[in-house]
This record gives sequence, C-alpha cells and structure tokens, in this order.
Amino acid sequence: MDKLQKLYDIAEQHDIGVYYYDVGEAEAATIKTGPTYAIALNPRYNRTNRSELEHLSHELGHVETGTLHKVGATEEEILRGEYRCTAWVVKYLVPIDELKEVIAHGYTEVWELAEYFGVSEECILDAVKIYRNKGLL
Repeated sequence: MDKLQKLYDIAEQHDIGVYYYDVGEAEAATIKTGPTYAIALNPRYNRTNRSELEHLSHELGHVETGTLHKVGATEEEILRGEYRCTAWVVKYLVPIDELKEVIAHGYTEVWELAEYFGVSEECILDAVKIYRNKGLL
C-alpha cells in the first residue's frame, strides 16, 4: 500500500474528514470543533500525488502531535509546533532506517533522495536536519 493511501487510512481510523476545499492562499488547513477534526486540501495547490502526500501528512502531523495553532499563539509556540509536526512528517515519509539504507547504496544527492522517497527536496532537507538534531545521522 502506498504512503498516500496509508495517510487516508490514518485519517479514516481517527474519524478525520479530508476534503478538497479552497482555503484561500493556504495549501491546506486543519480545523478542530470539539473532538472532531477536518482537513481541507486546497485543490489549487494539490494537483500532484507528491503535493497531496506532503500537505496531507503535514496536516495529519499537526493532529497526531497536538500542535494545531491556537488563535493568538506566539511565534515561538507556532515554530515549536511546526518543528514537532515536521518531525512526525519526516518520520513517516522518510524513515531513518530506510534513509540510511538508501544512502549506503549510493543515493547521496538531495534530488536523488527526493525522487526515491517521492517527496520534495525540502522534505529531504528537513529529514536531514531533524535526524542530525536527534543524533541519528
């Protein structure tokens, strides 16, 4: 099963509705009303599997890590939440064991790793930063 389908399965298991909805300039957004979450993927920014994969994983990362931005959150709170969310995304999309294995097989360029994992180069750079911060790379 591919990663995108697994993300939809995670959303379904947690009763999180995922919708294509124009949310202005945002690529995607998550809202919470009481115990219920909904994720909106902006169709203007989610025209490829890769962009849908990255935006859905990011929004699920906020749900899974409890880091939705509250109204009035400080910049520091937002940055901390984004880091925790990104760490969840990286762990899901670019698992450390698989990354190490791929590097050992000669994939060392950012673009090669991005192509292998089916993610953006930015996601690979996030993975390297996070795994280095954790002492795993």
